[in-house]
Amino acid sequence: MTVISSLFSTAFLACLLQNLIFTGGYGADEALRMSAKPRQLFPLSLFIIYFSTFVSLTCVLLERIPFVRALSVYGHAALFVSVLIVFYLITTVLVLYVFKAKKRTVRRVGIAAFNTLVLAIPFINQRAAFGIFEALGVGIGAGLAFVLAVLLLNLGLRALDKNEAIPAAFKGTPAIFLYAALLSLAFTGFTGRSLSL
Repeated sequence: MTVISSLFSTAFLACLLQNLIFTGGYGADEALRMSAKPRQLFPLSLFIIYFSTFVSLTCVLLERIPFVRALSVYGHAALFVSVLIVFYLITTVLVLYVFKAKKRTVRRVGIAAFNTLVLAIPFINQRAAFGIFEALGVGIGAGLAFVLAVLLLNLGLRALDKNEAIPAAFKGTPAIFLYAALLSLAFTGFTGRSLSL
């Protein structure tokens, strides 16, 4: 039972309390872009959940090897990126040749694989010394955090478009950036961390 609670608690932490989009900025550019076209959210978010979960799990398993554990920061970065590239290549081959997917699906695979959110997960796991189930939880939670961020940004975008009281200089992109900044402040407040530099 502690395994399941560990998985769910880290997924919940990554998704809500420690929303990686709003508090860390990981994947924020893609979340902002995706909020304008939420119809593409479902396939992209599935690929992000897939990559963040399996890359996270693989990197945590590799950390059990003494040689890998002794690597420098740059060595870990090279290893984590290499694992991501291997997963990307395998997934692209499967999507193209086994599932006969369209080119836009292959493009989504690339966008999801090399999202800064996915790249950040192995580093977060390493710094927190997470085990297998926490790594799974963080991977799933990071993907769900992306979905939550896009949905919240989309709600704000629609509300801002309807608001006639916004001055012309703040309409569009400036308004959505201010909205995203306020959301990030709110999520940072959930973490209990100070904003001091």
